[in-house]
Amino acid sequence: MPSEPAWVPWEGDAYAKHFYGREITVYTLPKPAGASTTYRNDYPEPPLYWKHPPPPDRSHRPTPAFGHTTSYRADYPEHKGGFGAATIRAYPEPKFKPKLSAFTTARKDFMTPPLPPPRAQTVHPAFKASAVPMGTTTMRADYLEWTMPSQFARPDQAEPMPSKFYGNTTTRSDFHWPAEMPPPPQPPENPAHAVPNFEGTTEYRSAYELVPLPGGLPADIGLQVSTKPYSVGGVGGQFHLMIKQGAPSPCSAMKTFTTVVDKQQSAAIVIVAKRPENMNGVILGHFLVDALIPEKFGVPKVEVTLKLVNEKTLQASAYYKNGRTRKALVFQVKKGPPLRNVASASEIPE
Repeated sequence: MPSEPAWVPWEGDAYAKHFYGREITVYTLPKPAGASTTYRNDYPEPPLYWKHPPPPDRSHRPTPAFGHTTSYRADYPEHKGGFGAATIRAYPEPKFKPKLSAFTTARKDFMTPPLPPPRAQTVHPAFKASAVPMGTTTMRADYLEWTMPSQFARPDQAEPMPSKFYGNTTTRSDFHWPAEMPPPPQPPENPAHAVPNFEGTTEYRSAYELVPLPGGLPADIGLQVSTKPYSVGGVGGQFHLMIKQGAPSPCSAMKTFTTVVDKQQSAAIVIVAKRPENMNGVILGHFLVDALIPEKFGVPKVEVTLKLVNEKTLQASAYYKNGRTRKALVFQVKKGPPLRNVASASEIPE
């Protein structure tokens, strides 16, 4: 059954004491005992099944003193082939014997072939200076019109074709609608396209009045949680974000939580609306998930889902996985501001 939101001012320290021992915290997967991370360097390098033998160590070998003597090839006796030794084959006799004439020919010994006769060159007339004084300009009208020679002119174009250019340009307005045809249809008059008469005045930004924005911006929606279990340094009365500010509706968020103390038998699901820049907020409502199996903290798992159907309807549900029980609550505003517009005590409607 939908109910109106409570809209109670929320302060983390005060409600941490009010729900002490019944808060929830984010569930983290337990680590196995002795868990560690093994790196590649932790494993010894396996020996290779085969490798090259190491080179001999010659660092301690004594170095003989240099006797300042040099051996040449002539100091060694010639090796002669014998029994059990390789015999060097004789160099094969050359079969091609060029005939050397003992004379050398040079370039001047060869005759130069005669060149072909030169081509006939066109004799250009000698340059003749113009008698026109300096400072005169020759225009196009000073040149005679060139005519096509009769042997190259076509029979049908012996005379130059007359031009149809009259020296002026016609536009669309120069042509009239034929009288024998009905007049063209006129477009209907549209008052929206009519241009109003300009009165000669201009309105600036200062001429307009400032319109105040509606009070209250969309806020974050989340839960009251503890940072971690109490026995390991957890701090209660903290805000855990579920639906971020500005997220368009409809939207939903789901997360798994757990207990904060040993043998905890109830979990408080406190729905809070708060702005990021404010420390305090507003409680939309809360409910308890009872009948938790008494176990060590961190073992029970409670899955909380918040679904913002629209700006005036919020569905909150909690599912206890260990006991397979579910509890839900629906907040619906019938007459009042949207849920995310109320995030401080001064904005709570009367």
